[in-house]
Amino acid sequence: MSDDRNTLSILVATDNHLGYLERDPIRGQDSFDAFSEILQLAQAYKVDMVLLGGDLFHDNKPSRKSLHQALSLLRKHCLGDKPVSIEYLSDPLVDFGSEFPNVNYEDPNINISLPVFSIHGNHDDPSGHGNLSAMDMLAISGFVNYFGKQAEIENIRVSPVLLRKGETRLALFGLGNIRDERLHRTIARKHMTMCQPSEDTDKWFNLMVLHQNRAAHGPKNHIPEHFLSDFLDLVIWGHEHQCMVDPEYNHQRAFYVSQPGSSVATSLSPGEAVAKHVALVKVNRRNFKIDKIRLKNVRPFVLEDVVLAQVPGLSPQSTEKEIVEYLRVRVEKLIAHAQTLYNVQLNKGSEVVEPALGAQPKPLVRVRVDYTGGFESFHPQRFGLLFADRVANPRDIVYFYRKPRSSSAATTDTRLARQGLANESAIPEPVDAVHVESLIGEFLDDASMHMLVDLELADAVRLFVQKGDTDAIVQSLKTTIDDTQKIILEQTLSELDINEKKLDEHIAKTRSMRRKKAVEDGKGLVVEMQSSRDASQPAKSSAAMDIAISKTNATTDQKGLSGGNTGFGNDSDYDSSDSGNDDEDDDDFRQAGEDLNLPKGRKSAAARQTKPSLTLASKRPRAGGRVAAKASEETDMPPPSLVARPSRNARSTLSAKQSSNDTKSESAQFSGSEAIASDSEESVEPTPVANRKRQRTAATTASTSHAPATKRGRGRGRGRGRGAMSLQHSSASNNSQLPVVNIDDNDSDNDFDGKDNSENSLEPTNASAFGRFSLRKR
Repeated sequence: MSDDRNTLSILVATDNHLGYLERDPIRGQDSFDAFSEILQLAQAYKVDMVLLGGDLFHDNKPSRKSLHQALSLLRKHCLGDKPVSIEYLSDPLVDFGSEFPNVNYEDPNINISLPVFSIHGNHDDPSGHGNLSAMDMLAISGFVNYFGKQAEIENIRVSPVLLRKGETRLALFGLGNIRDERLHRTIARKHMTMCQPSEDTDKWFNLMVLHQNRAAHGPKNHIPEHFLSDFLDLVIWGHEHQCMVDPEYNHQRAFYVSQPGSSVATSLSPGEAVAKHVALVKVNRRNFKIDKIRLKNVRPFVLEDVVLAQVPGLSPQSTEKEIVEYLRVRVEKLIAHAQTLYNVQLNKGSEVVEPALGAQPKPLVRVRVDYTGGFESFHPQRFGLLFADRVANPRDIVYFYRKPRSSSAATTDTRLARQGLANESAIPEPVDAVHVESLIGEFLDDASMHMLVDLELADAVRLFVQKGDTDAIVQSLKTTIDDTQKIILEQTLSELDINEKKLDEHIAKTRSMRRKKAVEDGKGLVVEMQSSRDASQPAKSSAAMDIAISKTNATTDQKGLSGGNTGFGNDSDYDSSDSGNDDEDDDDFRQAGEDLNLPKGRKSAAARQTKPSLTLASKRPRAGGRVAAKASEETDMPPPSLVARPSRNARSTLSAKQSSNDTKSESAQFSGSEAIASDSEESVEPTPVANRKRQRTAATTASTSHAPATKRGRGRGRGRGRGAMSLQHSSASNNSQLPVVNIDDNDSDNDFDGKDNSENSLEPTNASAFGRFSLRKR
C-alpha cells in the first residue's frame, strides 16, 4: 500500500478507561499516560484519523480532573494547521445529531489537524435527564466526532459515516453500547437496519465498530458475530480487554474481526497480562492491512498460579511461615521477570514516545494460590507489607482460592442431610444468592405497592448506584405511574362502572404486561448485592462461608459488576479493593513496609471530485483483497461470581429452623446478620407470599448471645463538503433465518489449571479457549 494518495490510515484503540484509579498515588496516571501515547503515535505515523471503540472514560460521570486531562490531551494533539485529507460525504444531522451537526474538521471556527471519531461504551454511555454522556461534552467542545448513538433501542437504524480519500471510499458504521440482552433480542427479531450506500456499492470498504460482549456468558448476554451483516469487511470489537489485534476471519459471514483490547489494566486477570497494542489500519480501495503497534507506557503486569499441594516440601501441616517464605521467593522472581518484560516493552515501543513510567516502574504482580487440600491461608494485605515499596498493588498480590468439591461429594452430602444422618453443625443450612430485584420484590409485596415492577425499579437502582444518576429512581416511578394510567384509561373507556376491585385487576394486568417487557429488555439481570467483605481476604469466618466462596471462585478469579462492566470475585474488572486507596492510607501502608524491610532489600488542496450520486441498490457482490488472518492467543474469563448471603425468605426459614433446633445443638445457633452457606446445592423452598414477613419471634431467638457455628477455613482543516446520500436498507442478518446460537454452558475455569495464558508467563503454556473471556463492568 505505497499509494499514499489513495490510502486511508486509521489508528484504532478501545477501552482507554481514563480516570481509572485516579486517586491511587502510583497507578492514578496510568490511563492518561497510555492515551497520551496513543495520540503521540497518531501524530508520529501521520494517520488520517483516530477511531476509538468505546469506554474512553472509566466512569459514567468522570471527575473534573479526568475531564480536564482528557480535554487537555485532545487539545494538545488534535489542534493544528495540518490539512485533513479525508472528505466527509454523509449527512451530519444523521451521523452526529448534536446541537452543532457538523464534522469537527469542517467547522470554520475550529482548526482540527487530527480528527477523532468515537462511539460510547458501557462505562461512558448516555443516561439521566437529556440522555447525555461525557462523550457529548467532548463532541460539543469540538474535539471528538461522537457517532453511533441510538435514539430508539427497539428499532435500531445504523447509518454509516461516509468518508473518501482519493479513490478509497470508507463507510464507517458505529454502534454504541446497548445492553446485550436488549440488542440480542432486537437483532434476533430483525429490528436492526443497516443502511448502506447503493451507488457503486462494491467500491465501498465497510468498517464497523461496536462495543459489546463478544464472548458468550449465557444465551443472550453477548452478540454472536454471525448476527452482523455479511456485507461488512472489517469489524472493530470493543469492550473485550484482551489484546487480539491480528484480524480473525469469520467464515460464516465472510468478514474479519480485530479486537485491540484495553490500553490500561483494570483487573488482575490473565487477559490483562497480554502485551498491550493499538491497531494501525490502512485501507486502499477494497483492501486493508493491520499493523500492531506496541504501547510502551503500560505498567508491567505478571501473573502466576501456585498449587500448594504440588509444591515439594509443603504439606497441610506446613506452618504459615513456611508458606509465606515460599510465596515471597516466587514474588521476588516475578518482580525480576516484570522488569525484564518492561525492558523488552521499551525496546519494541515507538522511539518517538518518551517513557512516562521511568526506567524501573513498580509492576503489578498477582499470585493466585490454590490452597485446596487442607492448607491454611493468611491475610493477603499483611503479606503485601513485604513488598509495599516494590509493587504497585501491595494490597492484593496474593489471591487465595479453592477448587470446587466434586458433584458426587455434594450429592452425597445432600442425601445424608436429607436423611438426617449428617452432623448439623458440620453441614450448614442452604443459602441463596441475593439479588437487588429479589429484595425489592419482597419489599413491594410487603408494602402492597402492586403498581411497581420490581425489575424496573432494580434497573433504576443500578443506574443510581453504578452511573450516579440521582434522578433514576424518581424518573422510573414517574414513568411507571404515567404508563399505568395511560394503559388503564385506554382499557376502561367503555366501562361506566369502575370499582376498586376492577381497578386492582387492571393494575395487576398492566403490571404483568410491563414486567414481561422488562424481562425481555433484560432489566435487573446484572444487579447483585456486593459483599462488604473484601473477596481477596482469606476465608477466616466460618466453614459455611468458606464453602460458598469456594463455589463462587470455582469458575472465576473475578470479583462479583463490569468492570465492569463489568463488576466480581477478587480479580474484578474494576477492583474495589484498589479503588479505595487514598494517599494518606497508602503512605501509612508503605511506611509499615519500609519498617518491615529495613534490613533488605492531530484538507488537502487536491482537486475537488464530483460527489457520488447514490441510488438504491441491492447487496453488492463481495470483492477486494484480504489480509491473512493470524492466530491469536486466546484465554478464558469466567462469569461473575455471586455473593453468598441468604435472602429474607431463607433467613426467615433458617431462623425458624434454628428456633426449633436450639435444644439439639448450641453450636448450630447464629445471629440474624450471620451469612450461612451450604455444602450442597440444595436451595431453600420459597415461603408463601402471605408468610414472607419476618418472623420476629424466631429472629429474636436467633439473635441470642450464643456463638455462631463456624470453623476455621482452609480457608479518542476543513473538508471538501458533502454530497447527497441515499441509503440502502438491509437487515442486520441478511438471512431469512438466523443460525442457532451455540452457547457453551461448560463454564469450567481453566484459570485454575495451574497454567498461565499470558505472554508474561515464566513458562510456555498452551493457550486456553477464547470463547468465555470477557472483562465486564459490574
